[in-house]
Parts: sequence; C-alpha cells; structure tokens
Amino acid sequence: MRRFPHITYYLIGLGVLLFSVVALVSDASHNISIITYINPAFSVVTLIVGNIAIGLFTYSLLKKKPCPLLNKATKCLKWVMLFFLFIFLLEYLVFPVVRAFIETRDLTTIPSKSEFLPSVAYIITRFAEDLLKGMLVTIELSLVGTLVGLILAMILVTLRILKPQKQDSEIVAFLKTFGSKLSGLYVNIFRGTPMMVQAVIIYYLVPVLISSSWGIPQDQIDRVFTHLVAGFIVVSLNTAAYLTEVLRGAIEAIDKGQMEAARSLGLSYRQAMLKIIFPQAIKNALPSIGNEFIINIKDTSVLNVIGVAELFFVGQDAKMRFFRTYEPFIIVALIYLVLTLTCAKLLAMLERKMNLEVRALPSSN
Repeated sequence: MRRFPHITYYLIGLGVLLFSVVALVSDASHNISIITYINPAFSVVTLIVGNIAIGLFTYSLLKKKPCPLLNKATKCLKWVMLFFLFIFLLEYLVFPVVRAFIETRDLTTIPSKSEFLPSVAYIITRFAEDLLKGMLVTIELSLVGTLVGLILAMILVTLRILKPQKQDSEIVAFLKTFGSKLSGLYVNIFRGTPMMVQAVIIYYLVPVLISSSWGIPQDQIDRVFTHLVAGFIVVSLNTAAYLTEVLRGAIEAIDKGQMEAARSLGLSYRQAMLKIIFPQAIKNALPSIGNEFIINIKDTSVLNVIGVAELFFVGQDAKMRFFRTYEPFIIVALIYLVLTLTCAKLLAMLERKMNLEVRALPSSN
C-alpha cells in the first residue's frame, strides 16, 4: 500500500481548476452554445471539488498517511473533468464542424482562405466521391499488395533458409546456395531502394523490355499494364522483400526439433514447411505482417508519381481544383489516420483472439 497518494491526483485537481478558468473566460457567443448555460454551475462545482481534493492531498502530506476520502474525491474529479472535456469538445469542435457544413451547403464558390472549417467542409461535400474512390484504391493496393507479398515472401524465405547438407550432391548443393544468395540479393535490392524509384522503373521500363523482347506493340501493352496494375506489382514486390525477413526471423524462432520430427515421420521438406513450420511462423509474425499492411496504406501515396489515383493523388487533384494548399491534404491526412487506427484496432483484436505473443520481429520501420 502506498504511503502517499499519487501525484496524479494533485495534477487532476489543478487540471480541473484550469479548465474551469478557461470556461469562465471563454467567448460563448456562438449560434449553438451550451457552455453559456452550464458555465456558472459547472465552475462552482469544479472549484469546490478541486479545492477539496487539494486540501485532502495536503492533509495526507502533513499527516504522512493516506486519506480514505481522497479516493472518493479524485473519482468525482475524474468524472467532472471527463464531463467538462465532453462539453468542451462539443462546443469547440463538433458544433463548429456542423455549422461549417450547414453554412457551405448552398454555396457555389469556396469560402475565403481565412475561413478554415467552411473551406474544409466545402471541399469534402464537393469532392466526397473522388475521396471515397481514392480511399478504396488505397485499401485495395495495400490489401492485395500485402497478401501477394506474403505469398512471394513464403517462396523467397524458403530459398533464403536453404543450406547444403552433407548428403547433397554437388548440383543440389549448388542450387541451394544459388537460391539462398538470389533470395538475399532480391531482399537487399528492394529494401535498399525507395518505393518511388521502384515504381518509376517498373512502370516505364517493363513495357519497353516486353515490347523489345517479344515484339508486342506498345499500345497493346499499355492497355494491360495500366497505372493500377503497375501499382499492385510495386507494392507486392516491395512488401515481399520486407516480409521475407519477417518470416525468416519467425522461422528461426521455431524449435529446430520440429522440422527434424516432421522429417522423421516421413514428411518431405515441402510438406514439413507447409504443414508444420509456416503455420507457426505466420502466427508468430502476424503482428509484423499487420504492421507491414499499415505501412503499405501510407506508402501507397508514393504511387502518385506514376499516376495511380490513390488517396494522395486525389488530394493533389483537389488542391489544383479548389486552389487551396493545405486544406485538401489535412482532409487526406485525417482519412489516412482513420484508416491506420482502424486497421491497428482490428489487428489488435485479431491478435488477442488468437492469443498471440507479440514478438519483436524486423519490419520496414
């Protein structure tokens, strides 16, 4: 049992008093306002409860023993402060946003640059469909790229962990060594170069190589090898490089005796990897795989360099259409934030459901 109450209680009391002062001196001359009506009563309550908490804390310090009433007072303070924060958010965040959407509903031109919230509301209402399409493209690129990258990573990590055995022939030993080196070279190249550079090279160079090698007309290649297809390929190849190292770390964390036991039971190397090793490795690496998916949501923004109409590309389009510099990108940033936080929450729920032990595995961070 603690001898003295935690200092947090004292800070809570001071915080409530500070918020009370802010509420008392705040300008509540809005069209929709509730602080105007609750200010006097609320301020009196917080001042009384806050002073009681500070008095009880001081009493505990002087008597050098905990005060039973202090816990009850601090609980009251917490609820009072939460209530005030709720009212504060309504008054200075929710209501202004609602008013901005109402005021810009019938406007034909965007408000002036000095009117930030009305400008943001105007852009959202006039550009909602394009923002939704960009968000869906971003999700598709991230999801498909992560899944395809995981499949490629499983192939690459199988080659990466191959080691020649004493009973192998010279050809088999050479192939194992070559496969391991080739996988390592792939990982080093894609981890050592920016995704933006990879996107430019793949989008502009691959069609030229296909056309010159197989004699296929360039216009036919362009009809198939679109911006979006190139984006899927770039995200998948880049993700595969990082997930290869993630899976390699997860496989090395598995007891080697499991592979030996599987082989002794008559399973081939491929069967042992698919049925014994990979299921455990993917389960152990799931937090890092989810982290890679969240990173891909943000990294798809670099694909605007090859004309992929993802979320950041839509933000640039809005910038040029409405002649606003930061408002469109604030909207885009908020959408990215909602996407990443939602995915992080869903992945955390999945991890808890599977009762995973979070491991510190390598990722693209």
